[in-house]
Formats: sequence, structure tokens, C-alpha cells
Amino acid sequence: MAEDNKVKNDMPSHKRKPALVPTIGAYCIVTLLAILAIGLVVSRSLSDITSLATNTRDEVLPAIFSRQRTAVNLERLGRFAETIYRSDDARIRRQYKLAAHILSQDSVFEDDNRVNLAVMDAYRDIEKIARLRNTQEQANNRSIALILQFSPGNAASDAMLRLKHGKEMIALLHTADKAKGLTALFELEEKFSALAKMSGASSQVETTALKDAHHFFTQRKTVFSANDVNKELWQGINDSLELLAGNLSLSAAFTADDSFTVIAKKADQAMLTSMLAGGALILALLVFLFLAQRDIVAPIIRYVQGLDEFGRGKKGLDLPEAKIRELDDIRMAVERSSMLMTQLADRTDALELEIEGRKKVQIELALAKGRAEAADRAKSDFLAGMSHEIRTPMNTILGMADLMLEADPTPEQRQYVEIFQSSGEMLLSIINDVLDLSKIEAGEISLEKTVINMSEFVERTREVVSGRAINKGLKFSIDVADDAPKQFIGDQVRLRQVLVNLIDNGVKFTDEGMVRLCIRRAEGGSPGTLTFSVSDSGIGIPEHAQKQIFRRFTQADASTTRKYGGTGLGLSICRRLVKLMGGNIRLESAHAQGSTFFFTIDFELPEQQKEIRVERPKGVADLIHTLSNGPVNILVAEDSDSNQALIELYFKKTTCHLDFAADGLEALEKYKSSSYDLVLMDIQMPVMDGHEATHEIRKYEKEHGIQPVPIVAVTANAFKEDQRRCLEAGCTDYLAKPVSKAGLLQCVARLVKGDEE
Repeated sequence: MAEDNKVKNDMPSHKRKPALVPTIGAYCIVTLLAILAIGLVVSRSLSDITSLATNTRDEVLPAIFSRQRTAVNLERLGRFAETIYRSDDARIRRQYKLAAHILSQDSVFEDDNRVNLAVMDAYRDIEKIARLRNTQEQANNRSIALILQFSPGNAASDAMLRLKHGKEMIALLHTADKAKGLTALFELEEKFSALAKMSGASSQVETTALKDAHHFFTQRKTVFSANDVNKELWQGINDSLELLAGNLSLSAAFTADDSFTVIAKKADQAMLTSMLAGGALILALLVFLFLAQRDIVAPIIRYVQGLDEFGRGKKGLDLPEAKIRELDDIRMAVERSSMLMTQLADRTDALELEIEGRKKVQIELALAKGRAEAADRAKSDFLAGMSHEIRTPMNTILGMADLMLEADPTPEQRQYVEIFQSSGEMLLSIINDVLDLSKIEAGEISLEKTVINMSEFVERTREVVSGRAINKGLKFSIDVADDAPKQFIGDQVRLRQVLVNLIDNGVKFTDEGMVRLCIRRAEGGSPGTLTFSVSDSGIGIPEHAQKQIFRRFTQADASTTRKYGGTGLGLSICRRLVKLMGGNIRLESAHAQGSTFFFTIDFELPEQQKEIRVERPKGVADLIHTLSNGPVNILVAEDSDSNQALIELYFKKTTCHLDFAADGLEALEKYKSSSYDLVLMDIQMPVMDGHEATHEIRKYEKEHGIQPVPIVAVTANAFKEDQRRCLEAGCTDYLAKPVSKAGLLQCVARLVKGDEE
């Protein structure tokens, strides 16, 4: 027995029993692989469902909503067309025509070219219906006026009664007035014509009466013909829009049904896959537990029990040395492995935290960059849109105010007009301030360098601001030092903007006294270093408010804002513009003792100093006289009815002939079919915008060897880059809305008559 134990102990350990660690490792690897395979299958199914749901949310549902919205808009357009077709009120027809025009420009139609073309065709037919209804109404009014002439006691009725068949012809006229169709009207006209030939009119009065009767038949035929055409156009619009809307609704329903059916099938498949995977996972765990119990847990329990018995002093316990050593090796290996895994886990957690932190920072930076870029784009788009949408009606408001002032109103009416004209100019000034501040903050303003004539600059500045001071009863003066240069190099637009803002501030906050602008050479500076100071005798600025007066949207206190109004942008813009020109603005003021704003700028001087004679621009009367020396044909491309009416009133007293086009394509076609001396081109128009229309006109001129006609861009897009785009498209000149009557007439006179200032 001892020899057997000795032999057993001397045997290599791998001959007596397999090692436990490799066995545990093999079981764990198999189990992990099974779990991983099951997890991949389940995650694949869930991923498919997620992709389908995301696609449905991001693509299918928006497409369905877009189609439904398109269908609703098509039905609305059909109702607008029906109202125009059936309404006898011209004002209602104009309103619904404008509503149909706005609706036809909805961006939802642009997603489907077929729908877009159908909508454009429908709107063209709506315009035809509106024109025909107007023609029909005019013809009906003329026919009523003509039939009334043949009522008893009228001259035309008496003249016709003197004819041989006069009574029969008058009876035919009244019967024709009650006719319900073209066929009956044609029969009555033939009978009337036959009687008229037999009557033999012998006097001018009788001949005129017969002509009026024939004209009556013509007007009635026009009424019935227009009605038939209108009915055919309306039925065509109604049928096409109803069919298109129905197709879109059906398409949206089918698309939604298909998408959700696919998602339901995938969900069922995922559910079945998950159930099978769960069953497989439970089976694998049961097999793992059985094998672990048999090969790992049971031997360890036996070893522990044996060691416990040996520890209590039991003798003759058969514990082979190799088995005890193996369990000890396992314990030691587990301890070492546990320590290493703990260290590795700590390092891994630290690295994961660091990586997650960096990823989070990168994501936040990317999101912040995206938000900043989106905000910048949104701000630019908003400012451009705001400028355009406000300047367009403002053009009509200020233009009509100028025309009302020219119409010799009563003193009370003049006061009202001047009030809303002043309010409009104030709103326009606020818009300009906001745009200027935005461009300055974005770094988009660059200063120009041109030779500025001191006399001309001073006079132009005086023309801009003196009227406001005089209207308020203030004394306004501009003092230029004798040693100041006659010319200097700088950006006169921005320099004048600063001075006008400061002078306007002085006028606004001064109730009585004076406002003065002084220009002198700076002491100790170069010959081109000038100091500008604007002084007033107004309310002054307290010392505690002077530090923040140049901030955006800031005034001295709330009471100042309530009493005098304003946005608080003017001084902020002045400070930034002066800084761009290399200067620094400062203030000297005290409460109730007036204010003085100073800034000094070092300008370059041209090589030669010479005085340039300042010519005052011609007045409106002179411009009207200039444009009345011979006919001038002008093509006006403008989609706004109110702006068309305003331009027509501007040229009312001249000999200019105006031809209007509602979009760029119509302007191009009219230009090709007629001869014009000048084109006034709006930029934002339907069908074809002003840039494309100008490009096509220049292309047509070049292809046919035609001398280029001046094209003036008259647009509410007031940014400098908008002016550049217009000139690059081929425009000769550029006018930003609102455009005054004098400014428009002066531009036309300069380009057409060669009338330079």
C-alpha cells in the first residue's frame, strides 16, 4: 500500500488529473462565445428596427406630411380660383388673386416638379380668369349704359323711333338684353342688322344710334364669350387640382401603410429571434452550470473538506500531495490574477474616463461650432430678410408721403403726412443701424479710400441735417478752420454717417439753443490730422452715465428713452466706425449743460490741394422738365402692385412712357418685342429674378448686336454685396429702396438724357 502511494505521488501531475484553470478557461470562453453570438443576433434585429423607425421618422413621415400639406394647399388654391370665378366684386377678386399668387409661391410645391408645374399652370389660368372677369364686367357695364340710351325719352331712342322699323329694332335690343346665350344673341343680331339695312338712316343722329346698337350687341357677345371661357378654365383648374390632391393623399396613405407594415414585420421577427436567443442562452447557462459543478465545484469542495478534516487532526487522511499542491497553485494564481486584474481595471477605468471626457469635449466643441455657424447664418438670413421685407413697403409709404406733400395739402394734412413720414424715416434709420452694427461685429465692413473735397463734404452734410434742426427751431452751424486741408483721403460715407448720427443726437436731445459742428486741425499732429467736435446746448449726460453711453442699446436712463425714443445703437456704431478709421471718440458733458463729442483722425492728403466747385443737385421740378423734352420709353420690372403705382405717380408729370412687367420672364419677353430707353429692374421677383433677367437681356443684346440699354437695379436688398451682385449681373446702376422721387428721376435723367450733376 505504501508503495502504491509512493508510485502515485511520484507520477507527473498531468497524468493524475487535468488542471482546473484550463478547464475553467475553456468553459468561460465557450459560454462567452455563445452569449456574444446570441447578442449579435438580437442586436442585429433591434438595429434593423431602429433603422426602419429612424428612416420612417426622418424621411417617410416628413414626406407624408409634405404631401398632405401640398394636397391641402392645392385644395385651397382651387377654392381661391372658384371664388375669383364666381365673385362679382372686383375687390374680392383682386384679394383672392393676390392670395392665390402668394400660395402658389409656397416652397412645399418645389419638392415635386410635377406639382410645381401644375400649380404654375393653375395660377396662370387664375390670372386669365381674373382678367376675363374684369373684361366681362367692363363689357357688361358698357352694355347696360348703351341699353339705357334706348329707354323711352332718350335721344338715341327718339332717333331710332324715327326710322322705318324703329319700334321693332328697339324691341329686339331689349330682348337681346335679356338673352341667356350666344345662340339667341346671334339670331337677334341678325334680325336687327336686317331691319337696320331696310330702315335707311338719313341723319347723323340716326346713324350714331345704329352704331350704338351694334356696339351693344358686341358688348353682350363679349360678356357671354368671356363667361364660356371662364367656365372652361375654372373646370380645368378644378379637375387638375382635385386629381393631383387626391393622388397625393393616396400616395401618402400607401407610403405610411407600407412603412409601418415593414416595421411590424421586422418587430415580429425581432421578437421571435429574441425568444429563441433567450432560450438558447438559458440552455447554455444550464450546461455551463452542470459542467462547472461536475469538474470544478465538486473537486474544490472535496479538497476543502479534506483540508478541514486534516486541520482538525484526523489521521490517515488520503490527500495526495499533487492534489494539495495544485489547489494551492490555483489559490496563488487566483490571488495574483485578482491583483493584476484589479490594477488593470483601475487603469482601464481611468483611461475610459479620460477618453469619455475628451470625446465629450470634442462633441461639445463640434456642437458649439455648429450652433455658432447656424446662428450666424440665421442672423444674416434674418437681417437680409428683415431689411428686404421692411424696405419694400417702406418704399411705398415714404414715396406716397412725398407725393402727398407735393399735392399742396392743408396745414393739418401736411402735419399728419410729415408725422408718418418722420416715423417712416425713423424706422428706416433703426433698420440701417441694426444692419451696420451686425456688419461691424461680423468684421464685414471695410473702409474705402477716396479723395474727399472739404467744401462738398460740408455742404452735403449740411443738406442732410440742417432741415431737422430748423424744423425744431434750433440754430445749426458748421465751422471749418481756415488752415484745414481743402481735400483729404478717407471714407466719406462712413465719416458722414458718424457726423450725422452725432448731430442728430444733438438735435434730438436739444429743445432750444444751438447745435454746432467744428472741424479743425489737431494741435501737434500732421497736416492731415483733423479733430471733429459736435456740440449742443441740450439736456446733457450725467457723469455716472457717460461710461456706458457708447454701449449697445444703452441711453443715459430709462426716462430719456421714454421721452426721446431711440434704440441706443447710434453712439455704439459711431464709436466702432471711428475706431475703424484709427480714432477714438470721447465725450465732455454735464447734466443740463449740453454735450460735446470729440474724435480725431489722421487722414492722408492727396498730392495736390485744389478747390472743387460744389454744385447743388437739381430739384424735382428741374428733373421733370428734363424728362419732358421728348418721349422716354421705360420698362419697369416690379412684382409689387403698390410699388408699380408709386413709380407711375413719380413719372406722372413727365413724358416718360412706362411699361410694367410682374416678373423677370415677362420683362425679358417685353424687352425682346419692344424698344426701351431704360429698364428699372426689381431683384426679388417670381418665375425669374432680377439677376437672371438682367443676364438674359445682356446675352440677348450681345447675340443680336444691340447697343446695351441702361438697367437700374431698384431693390430692397440694401447690403453692399447685393449692390456688387447686381453690377456683376450686368446692371448699369443701383438704387436701394426706399427710393425718393428726386433720387429716381435724377438717376433716370442722368442715364437717359446724359444729365450729370
